[in-house]
Amino acid sequence: MSDPSKTDTTKNEAAKFVNKEEQITEIFSHTPVRLSDFGIKIGERSLLENVQLEFPAGKLSVIVGASGSGKSSLLKVLAGLIDDDSALQVIGSVNTELNGQAGHVGLVFQSFALFDEFSPIDNVKMALDHQPPSLSAKKRSLTAEQWLESLHVPIKGHVSGFSGGQKQRLAIARTLAGHPDILLYDEPTSGLDAWSAQRVAKLIQETQQKFGITSIVVTHDYASWLGVADHVFLLEPSRKTLIELQTRSADEVASRIEAGLIKKDEDKVVVENGNALKLLQSGVLSLLENLGRVVLSFLTLPLHLLPLWKNPSWGCRFLAHYASLVVGASAWFYIGVAGVIVGFVATYFTFRYLPYQLYTKPLLMEELLASIGFALYRILVPVLATILIAARCGAAVAADVGGKKYGGQIDALKTLGVKPSRYLFTSILLAFLVGTPVLTQFAFWIAKLTSLVVFNSTHSQLGPYYWDFHFHRRLIVADQWLYDGFWWVELKSLLCGLMVGWVAYQWGVRPKASSRDVSRAITSTVLWATLAVLIVHFCVAFWEFNSPG
Repeated sequence: MSDPSKTDTTKNEAAKFVNKEEQITEIFSHTPVRLSDFGIKIGERSLLENVQLEFPAGKLSVIVGASGSGKSSLLKVLAGLIDDDSALQVIGSVNTELNGQAGHVGLVFQSFALFDEFSPIDNVKMALDHQPPSLSAKKRSLTAEQWLESLHVPIKGHVSGFSGGQKQRLAIARTLAGHPDILLYDEPTSGLDAWSAQRVAKLIQETQQKFGITSIVVTHDYASWLGVADHVFLLEPSRKTLIELQTRSADEVASRIEAGLIKKDEDKVVVENGNALKLLQSGVLSLLENLGRVVLSFLTLPLHLLPLWKNPSWGCRFLAHYASLVVGASAWFYIGVAGVIVGFVATYFTFRYLPYQLYTKPLLMEELLASIGFALYRILVPVLATILIAARCGAAVAADVGGKKYGGQIDALKTLGVKPSRYLFTSILLAFLVGTPVLTQFAFWIAKLTSLVVFNSTHSQLGPYYWDFHFHRRLIVADQWLYDGFWWVELKSLLCGLMVGWVAYQWGVRPKASSRDVSRAITSTVLWATLAVLIVHFCVAFWEFNSPG
């Protein structure tokens, strides 16, 4: 006979599971997406004109079209990812209102846009912590673990080690946890074989049916979606419109797509007949606009030092992440080796190649030691340390931000209602403000220790006390516990840190179309950050060594 207590336990667990599933599926509203007199232009080229269309609420709609037809631009508009400096112009309106309130749009990126530095739970928790403040307690009640379980995503493990399917489900879980009213998918089956594409399409269909959320897929892979979509829309570039297709035949859809293409020869004529002067003027205006944005970014740099984070705990997490890039273990080793080298060179070769040292050495040794101490502390170490910080730490930060731009994580933050510059730029600047002076002082401490060892090994008869007294003679001031010139060194370090952080972020956050663009951003950061550091030292030196103090 079966144990009644075990049977009751099983029933209770089953009831809890059903209740949890009902709780998850009931939190989403059915919100339609209406396009009214809608159009998109890129520069002088129109992609869509006078579109009147509605994507039905609570259904899975698929937008198909050939590559280059404008699907990506339409997706950016629907997702609200148009930058202020974008050439994209929107005409008309996109209405996502339900009961008088505008709907929140979530996007599952083609590259998934997951934060590899965070765990699966933290990726989802990021969305939970940035949910719209107007959500009810019921809609906020689900935990990150429940979201992961509902989509069968492993709770433990590194995100970078997940399979493509696991990453896709995690990306969907994170997007749903942000409680969007409309869910967009960007080319979810791109680059997959037919069998894998069908699995992904089925997963998205099941997700839509389970949660009842209005879902829109933008893709060129129409074959995988004809059997699962509730509605299929074709973007026709020749007619500059969106139309709903009633057919479910792949051959017919293919012929419709081909018929709607704009001939390449026609495009070529337009370009060749373009006004060269107008193109030149456009290029000059674009250059001036970019220059203006750079200048404005530099002038408003102090405002980004304020930690105006939407969620302070996540702001601190991003700060810790960038602090690890700036003052991680490898940075200490890197700067420490530089300190050893500069301390050895300044001490050993000064005395090794002193002219007429048989006669001059006894007379100049005390002054040479004082000069070495002064030069190391005020000039050599600050210059070398900040140059190396610009090269090593600047490159690391530019690579991280560039990777986030290329991988879509920066846009993912936008879809969560976060201003990326607050979490990224502010954290980067604060990390450099703290890290640069600390690493510079550490480099001097290592250089000083190296100088002591070198001098003591070559002048053992004089001893360390002799070195200590004369090395610090121009640095120690009576009744002061800080070295003379400490604030000058700090000023140079802080300014250099700010410049390196600013340059690294500006190059990292630029548009990235390929991994090559990320590499270029790293190279440009090293070049311009190093130049900025040298300019800082050059300018401050005139003020520092000509001041009365």
